[in-house]
Amino acid sequence: MDAGLLVPDEVVIGLVRERLAQPDCQGGFILDGFPRTLPQAEALARITDIDRVLSIEVAPEVIIGRLTSRRSCQKCGQVYNLVSYPPRSAGVCDSCGGELYLRDDDREETIRKRFETYEAQTRPLIQHYRDQGLLLTVQGGDTVEETFSRARPLLDACR
Repeated sequence: MDAGLLVPDEVVIGLVRERLAQPDCQGGFILDGFPRTLPQAEALARITDIDRVLSIEVAPEVIIGRLTSRRSCQKCGQVYNLVSYPPRSAGVCDSCGGELYLRDDDREETIRKRFETYEAQTRPLIQHYRDQGLLLTVQGGDTVEETFSRARPLLDACR
């Protein structure tokens, strides 16, 4: 992951299979960031039925800006964003006073590598789920609340 590559399919599929077998998933669930490859999507279809797939579309430069602004606490793991959720004191965690740092996978070169991986391995899922009539798409370059306000009616209509 630190190099911008995906975790091997068999590892992720096994984790998802185990998690979806838990009692709290029996009434429904939302997966975030899975599947990321066609083999994962095919394996997921063998595990469970999928009602809908929501693709939140965001321009690469917006994503790069958000991720390179993210900082994590070395002590407690609290996550900040220097633009949208900054700490009270620069470089210091509000929760525990630990030092904030930029994770390797939030560096621009790693993010750009992840985009290459996305285009090669994940982008084909858009057409895959579109062909099945399962794909919903929403623009997501704004705030979480604005994106949610666009996604909610699409998801509510699926009930």
